[in-house]
Amino acid sequence: MEVMFVCTGNTCRSPMAAGLFAMRYPEINVSSAGIAAWPGSPASSNAVAAAIDFGADIAAHRARQATPELLAQADFVVCMAAGHARAIAPHLPHEKLRVLAGGIADPYGGDLEAYRACARRIDKALPALLPDLLCEAAIVPAQEAHLPALAELERIAFSPPASEAKLREKFELEHNHMLTALLHGAPHNHPGAAAPPLPGGELGACVAGFLGVDEIAGEAFVDDLAVFPQYRRQGVASALLARAEAGAILRGCEKIHLECREGNAGALRLYEARGYKRVGRRKNFYEKPKEDAILMTMEVV
Repeated sequence: MEVMFVCTGNTCRSPMAAGLFAMRYPEINVSSAGIAAWPGSPASSNAVAAAIDFGADIAAHRARQATPELLAQADFVVCMAAGHARAIAPHLPHEKLRVLAGGIADPYGGDLEAYRACARRIDKALPALLPDLLCEAAIVPAQEAHLPALAELERIAFSPPASEAKLREKFELEHNHMLTALLHGAPHNHPGAAAPPLPGGELGACVAGFLGVDEIAGEAFVDDLAVFPQYRRQGVASALLARAEAGAILRGCEKIHLECREGNAGALRLYEARGYKRVGRRKNFYEKPKEDAILMTMEVV
């Protein structure tokens, strides 16, 4: 696997991210580039110093331009800000595109503490990136044929669940974007599991999970995210979120909102690691059991 981090000049954020990622995951090939790089420029002295604080040595780094040819070599391109993703989107398949934690603010012009804060945020976000990158599910736009499986998943995951008719209403809304996670070769051991072919014509795909997001007035609202129990802890939820976030960002959204049961500690950890912050709560929002909803927002940078 080849993972490429992209920022503006390839002297601050993306080399720090690549250095920290390589230190954490040495088995994965990692590189970096910039959309407006001056080739051969070294990493900034503050970036080098900040990376060293986290155990990564990027002193030998030299900047590269993120050309279409270079981008094509990567399996995943992880952008450090929304603007980078929008700039390179015409040059690569969107399923390869990610934005780290909704975007990392540029420390350029700041002192060493600003660079350390930037490196700290990058380091916190990287572990949440890996399950998505390693996930074997294909994340595709939902199709009408998926709806029976999604309705079954609603019955398993939510109380009260949305009916198949309600899901169809959402599916047909112009501002709703529904994604399905398909696993090829997985056993069809739940009702409605059979799905249309994977991209490329492979047969036998199985619905593993889905996500629904409404985009209104420049803000995205995740209103459904669920994975069948037998496919959990395989990165499916992370992969669905990553694709939904990237899609919303490419369509110009500046905020992404979601909500979660207060007692769902695993989901809360996932969302916080991905860059969502707790912004409020809805008392007794959930039924069976009755529980508060924690409201969370990702600010797109």
